[in-house]
Amino acid sequence: MIGNSGRPRIFAFILDNLLATVAAFIAVAALKSDNSYIAGGALCFTYLCYFFISEALWSRTPGKYLQSLVVVDPSGGHCGWRRALLRTLLRVVEANPLLLGGLPAGLAILTSKRNQRLGDLAAGTLVVSAR
Repeated sequence: MIGNSGRPRIFAFILDNLLATVAAFIAVAALKSDNSYIAGGALCFTYLCYFFISEALWSRTPGKYLQSLVVVDPSGGHCGWRRALLRTLLRVVEANPLLLGGLPAGLAILTSKRNQRLGDLAAGTLVVSAR
């Protein structure tokens, strides 16, 4: 099985990052903390939880859903909590605006045999068409 590396995955990435960022800003606004460390921590935590919870529960994020993509294990099964956690933790390195944005993830997808980003390789997952 080969993962998706085309436009749907790119659009899902953009949409999910937008939604995760909006959710993170809403969470920080609701916190109403004057402490920048607490606000920054809440921002990062909420952003990452968007991906972790979505993929752990449904094997897809809203962006992937809208693009008819799903995260699967090697047998085509549900992503699960452990795999979702690994994917999310590697996202810190792969899609960090301070560390070249999504460039590391994109390069990994384009150069890996099965179109996997580093998080997919570590978790043993693929992003494939749900159709």
